Amino acid sequence: MEPVEKINARADALAALGLDQTAGSDDIRDAWRHIAFRAHPDHRNGDCTHFARAKEAYDFLRREGLTTKGKTTGAPRRPKLRKRVIELESTDIDACRSLLNNALSHSPDSNGPNPDPQGTTDADHVPDAVGFYGRHLTYFVPTPVQEGANRVALPTSFLASARRMETEVLSFQSNDTGAGEVVVPETITARKFPGAKSVRIKFDADQQMRDDFWLAG
Repeated sequence: MEPVEKINARADALAALGLDQTAGSDDIRDAWRHIAFRAHPDHRNGDCTHFARAKEAYDFLRREGLTTKGKTTGAPRRPKLRKRVIELESTDIDACRSLLNNALSHSPDSNGPNPDPQGTTDADHVPDAVGFYGRHLTYFVPTPVQEGANRVALPTSFLASARRMETEVLSFQSNDTGAGEVVVPETITARKFPGAKSVRIKFDADQQMRDDFWLAG
């Protein structure tokens, strides 16, 4: 039986006993005892339809181990989340760099694209890896934050079913230079990172920082 079929079968069995999926083992046993007495053919002029359906449901739940004392719910267990870190493809990194090259200049007086055709500045950043923990994303950027205005280009559609990777440029101000972490506001996360629950960006990130991500929590 496939997992989805098993979940549906449990729900149907609980419903046959008049219970929902929050029912615990005591609830299941009590419901069966009540039905077994009230719906027994001896009390129904020989009609065993309700009794047989309830007995089949109870036997199924018993085989599933849901009638054992200590079982608090008939709902399936939630799978444990696993962390993973993936290296970005060179095409994704190039797409991020290209987007920075064609984005607006840092200068607030600029009315056009970045006039420097040679590439990005020290205050422009591109990640080389991303960590996943469920719907929580952590981007690892090898370059340090610069004091003042910074820009980082990020592939954003890891959790979406998009055919091609989408990339966005985020801008922020920093009072310091060096390693650091930026937490993307929820409003921007919801708008620019489809499927993500939270987004963090770690700067001046090395292999040790990635290893710490694996080991933490």
